[in-house]
Amino acid sequence: MNLRPNHSFLLILSVCVWLPCQALSADTDPLAVSDPLADSVPLRDSPPVLPGMIEAALAGNRDLQVARERIDEVHADQVVVRSRLMPHVSLSASYDGLRTGARGEIEDDVSSQLLYQQRLFEFGPHAAQEVRLRSDLRNAMFEYEDQVYTVLSRVWEVYHLILLKNEQITLRQASRDSFEVFLQKQTARFDERLASEEDMLQAELNVLNEELQINSLQRQQFNDKMELLRLVGRPIGASISPSGSLAPMTIDQNEAVQIALTRDVQIGLNTQLLAEQQRVVREQRWEYAPDLSLQAGVDDGRRSASVTIDRESKTWGVDMAAGLSLDEARTHVPEDGATWRTQLQARIPLFEGGIRIGQETLERARLRQIEIRLRDLKAGVELRVRQAFQSMLEAEEEARLQERFVRIARRRLEINQFLQEKGQADEAKLEAVRSAFFSAQDRLFSNQRTYITRQAQLRRLMGYVE
Repeated sequence: MNLRPNHSFLLILSVCVWLPCQALSADTDPLAVSDPLADSVPLRDSPPVLPGMIEAALAGNRDLQVARERIDEVHADQVVVRSRLMPHVSLSASYDGLRTGARGEIEDDVSSQLLYQQRLFEFGPHAAQEVRLRSDLRNAMFEYEDQVYTVLSRVWEVYHLILLKNEQITLRQASRDSFEVFLQKQTARFDERLASEEDMLQAELNVLNEELQINSLQRQQFNDKMELLRLVGRPIGASISPSGSLAPMTIDQNEAVQIALTRDVQIGLNTQLLAEQQRVVREQRWEYAPDLSLQAGVDDGRRSASVTIDRESKTWGVDMAAGLSLDEARTHVPEDGATWRTQLQARIPLFEGGIRIGQETLERARLRQIEIRLRDLKAGVELRVRQAFQSMLEAEEEARLQERFVRIARRRLEINQFLQEKGQADEAKLEAVRSAFFSAQDRLFSNQRTYITRQAQLRRLMGYVE
């Protein structure tokens, strides 16, 4: 028998190892290190608009970056888990030395072996590693999706609050300018002894009140800009001046419900959990399958090959192995040629009490629980969206009506100020009208902020930012 190394065997073995490794490296590089800021979208020199800020937040928000790294972590774990189906090649070498007595000869033995192992396929219920991997990936993906909705809705809200404060500052400045004109008139009338000092001071207080409110709005806007920069992952001290107009809600209530049902994270997660539990119920029939175990192989003293079928947990696996001794001179070759061995065991369950029936009943009960929970989640999402939609409409109507209150209050104040110039005003009534104007203006600005916040909450429930 020719016992020299079989070069064709070695070549085929090398190709079997190289091709799967190339496939793995083509799909993903588990050792690649990505720069978390490399895919960030820079803010352009032109005034940023909402789509650009959303794009920048998706790329640069640090919470989203951490969530993406979690997904990459699971993908790396996927490579580890799937490696059990890839070829495993090892080279083992050993040295044994023995010497008896001080001057005895050294008896040594050197041996080496090349071993190839691979799991060919699996059958039966899904492997526990695969189930755990799907669970980890599912949780990571839906956690990332939930984080995206949270971040983008907050970006939308802060962006529109900045635009709203631009309008409010402009209105306050116009109101201050009108009060300054009235202050100049009152100062001139005071110089001519046509108005009292109290009238002049009251006019000055009106100007100072508007200045105070403008300063407060500017500080609030500054804080909103800093938060927006943090949301998009940019230096807090950077300069930013968002542009655009306040966006109305352009979809109706029923459409909002449908969008929310499609995009809700918990509904999506439980839908996949339902499919997973349906698979578990289907796999209960494998509990009645024979428990098989097979070991078969051939060995000629130098070369060996074997096939094994065994059950690990609930999943059967078919494995193969091939070995080649690299020490031709020291290998004992049987005179009768290769040695074959086969061992097959089968255990068929006939009756084991109510274990399998109880297990199947348990899994079906879990399936029904998920189905009920999924229906309840859909009803809950629809309820919250409809309530949020009505709350937004309420805030929108309050802001619209409050605008009319402000216009009327401003006109009443102008009329009473004109009467004061003519010396025909009731001071108590003028003070009441002035207080009503400031209160109406404050309520208007509060209603406008409430409308923006409630629309952002609705968009968060919908997972919708246009």
